[in-house]
Amino acid sequence: MKNAFLNTTTRNIHWLKKAHDANELSMKPPFQRNPVWVDRQKSFLIDTILSGLPIPEVYMQDTITAEGEAKYIIVDGQQRIRAVLEFLEGRFNIDPKDSPQWAEMSFDDLTPDEKKQIYKYDFVVRQLPDMEDVKVREIFQRLNRNVVSLNKQELRQATYWGPFIELMNEISNWDEWADINLFSPNDIRRMLDAEFISELSIAILNGHQNKKAKLDYYYEIYEEEFDESKTLKGITKKVLGEVTQILPNLAKTRWNKKTDFYTLFLVFSKYYRQLPLPADARQTAQQVLTEFGDNINIFVKADEEAKKDLPQLVKDYGAGIRASTDLGSRRRRFEALEVALERVFETG
Repeated sequence: MKNAFLNTTTRNIHWLKKAHDANELSMKPPFQRNPVWVDRQKSFLIDTILSGLPIPEVYMQDTITAEGEAKYIIVDGQQRIRAVLEFLEGRFNIDPKDSPQWAEMSFDDLTPDEKKQIYKYDFVVRQLPDMEDVKVREIFQRLNRNVVSLNKQELRQATYWGPFIELMNEISNWDEWADINLFSPNDIRRMLDAEFISELSIAILNGHQNKKAKLDYYYEIYEEEFDESKTLKGITKKVLGEVTQILPNLAKTRWNKKTDFYTLFLVFSKYYRQLPLPADARQTAQQVLTEFGDNINIFVKADEEAKKDLPQLVKDYGAGIRASTDLGSRRRRFEALEVALERVFETG
């Protein structure tokens, strides 16, 4: 019997654009990752096309409904196809470093023959049969495990979906995160913001966890059913609002580091029912966090002899900075900071 996974065809860029314009091309199914290519990578692809050189094959699943509506799902090759469509839309110019012949040119700058060459360029497409989503994402994982292209969170996005992961992606898009500048552009491109927010959320619901051992576990058990969305969103919104009121310049403090923000966020999450704090408690919290953060900065740079003169709580917290995502380290930091803030929540 013929292997259904060996079917190949060619589809040119004109076909891809028409399918995209007709909303028939699925550019972001659940198992795909966020766009991560920078303009230089996109430029090199366009140079390859204009040079008439081959590009690795694309995997697509062709589906059609009983009403005759077609949908073409990109299982592997999203970055390539997205880059081509963005170039056609004039969203980037060709980088001169890898393409001196077409340096700084947009699609509109090309000659008619060059534009025609792009539209006529054929992608080799391996067609996948209509199958269950679980099988499609297994294929995607197998394709990408052979290259160093996906980090652990991107693989989680390839493996799990449902209400919890959808909520994590929703929260990661909140404007508040941009205000505190906690995540770099690369963090966002590679879904590391969603990973970090997932760690915070799981800790709120289930206590501190060892990142390496537990993140996938909770993604799996929350895949089918998750009833805490409203509660989790409320706590997260309230805590974010409070810590930014207390530390309006948080992005310039010690607490902007993910390790320290994790601890700060979870201490305030424990006391979320007392939020918002009154003005005097906020002022006290600001003083404590500023002094404590400054002492931690000293701790991480000091030699063993100099560390002896620091407050015991700072030393306790500092002992949890190394191996920062281990369960024991997270607990040590949490317990030290909670004690340091004790008088804030006593008055809050």
